[in-house]
Amino acid sequence: MTEKESAKQRIKVIEVDVLKPHKPNLVELGKALCGIKTVGNANLSVYAIDEKTESIKVTLEGDNIDFEAVEKIIDAYGAVIHSVDKVIVGKKKVIDVPKVNAKEVTK
Repeated sequence: MTEKESAKQRIKVIEVDVLKPHKPNLVELGKALCGIKTVGNANLSVYAIDEKTESIKVTLEGDNIDFEAVEKIIDAYGAVIHSVDKVIVGKKKVIDVPKVNAKEVTK
């Protein structure tokens, strides 16, 4: 893929697994992420809590998400990205495909 072709490919949706301290709270982190010019919507969900940290899923939607800016905000809030779990890239957002349970898949 050429640099010009790559420039046309825009990140529409990205989902990351993040480990963060209890403070700042989800609202503050969500507002900071939505403060990024290229992020239109943010969905933050806690799925595990321990004494000092929370594990959260962060799903961001936008027209051309600046992932470097996302990483900087997450780092500035004392959090770390454990993994990038989902990315939708292209000229337009594609329809989400329903998740399939592994037990439902037959050979």
